[in-house]
Amino acid sequence: MERVLRPQLLAATAIATLLLAGCSAADSQKSTAATAPPASSTSSPSNEATTSAGPEAVAESASASPSAPVVNSGQAWADAKIQMWVDNSGIKSTAGFLYPYSLMTSWDSPEDGVIDIKLSNDIVFNRDSAQESYEGPKDELGFMGRIMFDSIGEASPELETVTFSTEDGKYSGSYSRGRTGADPSNRQAWADEKYAQWLNSMNDTYESFCGTPITSLKVYRSCIPNDPHAYVDTVESPAKGELVVSIADGPWMGDDYDIPASRFVSSNMLIRINEKAVGEGKVDKLTVIARNGEDTAVEMPRDLAQ
Repeated sequence: MERVLRPQLLAATAIATLLLAGCSAADSQKSTAATAPPASSTSSPSNEATTSAGPEAVAESASASPSAPVVNSGQAWADAKIQMWVDNSGIKSTAGFLYPYSLMTSWDSPEDGVIDIKLSNDIVFNRDSAQESYEGPKDELGFMGRIMFDSIGEASPELETVTFSTEDGKYSGSYSRGRTGADPSNRQAWADEKYAQWLNSMNDTYESFCGTPITSLKVYRSCIPNDPHAYVDTVESPAKGELVVSIADGPWMGDDYDIPASRFVSSNMLIRINEKAVGEGKVDKLTVIARNGEDTAVEMPRDLAQ
């Protein structure tokens, strides 16, 4: 990828995500064919963000209560989630999904909030030739998981991870909320979780492009060193639903972007977090501060900004 196009890639990501839960520019092309698979009608500055949360952590069920524990796993729960997806799609069964979703052969839930879906081994990957050269079956299967999230995720706050894999186990890919189980009343813990969800979303897009899992900001920075996103320094929450992010100075300051770095980061970051979050986990107001306060932007979801 050309160096001058990197900011455009992330900007395109933000726009496409508004339509389909945070795609990359490449993802937005794939979403044209896959957005409706079921449409068949038959803090001190440092080089790492100040956060203790890990993007790989899994949250406890959001709907569980001490007095009446809710089982969010097992065959019955998985069946209910698949049926919800089918109902939302206006079809009678999974056979009505478009290819390759129509290749689903079975599903189960081995643990709370997790759905494992099996596909026929004869699936043809990248059949529509929409993937980038660096993308493979794992990306395509993870994208399929995201499509399911787009349909039922908001109404299923307990849903954490959807995994698609071939019956023989040769290929597998997952999409996850990346929650940490943070207490919403603990402002820093909540902020740390939003950082973890954002980094998890960056991994969804850039793991294959960078050739390694984006497990830390340092990894992303080594891949794209002139991107202001790579210099997120502190993440704090001064009030419920609010997030304040600071960007450290770095090589990104020497590049010419179409929009200020603060706006570039705030719009993309808000979309990426809120595609993963649900309920109290969503960000209502995100402020990004760069260049020691000389470059500041405030971003809000469209429904709140109007």
